[in-house]
Amino acid sequence: MNWSQRLTSKTTIFNLPNLLTLLRLALIPVMALFLEYDSEQPPFEKDWMFRYSAGRMAALVVAVAGITDLLDGYIARKWKIESLFGKFLDPVVDKVFLLVGLILLMKLKRVNPYLVILLLSREFLITALRAVAMGEGIVIAAGSSGKFKTIFQMVGLGFLMWYGNTFGFPGVQIGTVILYVALFLSLYSGYYYLRDFFSAKQLLED
Repeated sequence: MNWSQRLTSKTTIFNLPNLLTLLRLALIPVMALFLEYDSEQPPFEKDWMFRYSAGRMAALVVAVAGITDLLDGYIARKWKIESLFGKFLDPVVDKVFLLVGLILLMKLKRVNPYLVILLLSREFLITALRAVAMGEGIVIAAGSSGKFKTIFQMVGLGFLMWYGNTFGFPGVQIGTVILYVALFLSLYSGYYYLRDFFSAKQLLED
């Protein structure tokens, strides 16, 4: 099997959607390294939009990761090459990306610790629920609200990393608002995951 066949094959791990997911995984330590070296930001009124900072480089990494997240699912569905490996790895990478980004932003004091606790607790709860559902032979499909919350999470992280002047608006405030929207979508989609799980379990028992 040559490389062009591998990229479009459902049976190989190294098809294009999975490679995009692995690229997103590889970007996590790059983002973390930039955030580790992000320095004190200037006051908003003295900031200018296109100055260099390590945090802004991290925001660009998040933007690239977000694009790969949209592309891998789209390509897998369009080419009909969704694989078990991809279904496992894609949400795991999303959750690790969120975990690392939130913890390092909390270290920089740009995000409320209670917001971090709520967002991460929901992710761990739903991950555990899906594992239990799989063991019971129950498939819980991802809803549109769950997909939207991932987009809002990535965008919110990006703005918090950019931090300062964003077309005349404070990036940190924009990012905070977007993350609260992501929290609402997370709790909303989490409720439906729980409802669908218990409904399906009740049907199995009946």
